[in-house]
Amino acid sequence: MWLPDPKDIISLRKKMGLSQRELASKCGLSFAWIYQVEKDDIKDPSYSKLKKIADYYEIQKKNQGWTAGDICNTEMLSTEIKQSLQKANEKMISKGISQIPVFEKNVCVGMLTDKRIVSFFGSDKSKIPINHKMLEPTPPIVDSSSPAKILKELLDFFDCVLVEKKGKIIGIIVMQDLNKLHEFKNKK
Repeated sequence: MWLPDPKDIISLRKKMGLSQRELASKCGLSFAWIYQVEKDDIKDPSYSKLKKIADYYEIQKKNQGWTAGDICNTEMLSTEIKQSLQKANEKMISKGISQIPVFEKNVCVGMLTDKRIVSFFGSDKSKIPINHKMLEPTPPIVDSSSPAKILKELLDFFDCVLVEKKGKIIGIIVMQDLNKLHEFKNKK
C-alpha cells in the first residue's frame, strides 16, 4: 500500500484542487492536523491518517477526481407533503428553481415542478396542500461516493439526480452542475 510522504501532502492536496479544510473534511481528519503536517509540526504522522489521504487520492484518480457528493448542491431546498403550494412556490421563486423534492417522513416521494404549480393559476395556493397526485416521480438517487462520470447518462433521462449518504438525502445535481464541473476541469 502506497502512503504519501508527509512532505508531499501539500502537492497532493493542490493536485486535487482542495483547500486544507476541504481535504480534512473529505478524509475525516481535522483541519488542525492537516495544517500541522503541512507546516512540518508533526514529524511522525500516524499511518491511519496518512492512509485516509492516500485512499481518498486513489479514489479521486480512479473516478477522474469527482464523486456525486463532491459536486451536488447541498443547500437543496425541499418541501413536505401537506405543506401549502404557496410556500413551496415561494421557495422555488426565491432561488430561481423549477422543481423541488417533496418529502414525507424523511423519504422523497416525488418532485413538485413549476409546470404543476402553474396548473393552479388563479387558485388560492395558500389553501392547496401538496399531495401525491400533483407530484412527478422521484428522480434517481445515487450514493455520494458514486463516480461523477455516471451522472451524465442519468441526467440525459431525468431533470435531476438526488444524492444520498448513509440513507439520507444530502443534495441534488442538475445538468448545470455538470456543466460547471466541465468548465472547472477545462480551466485546470
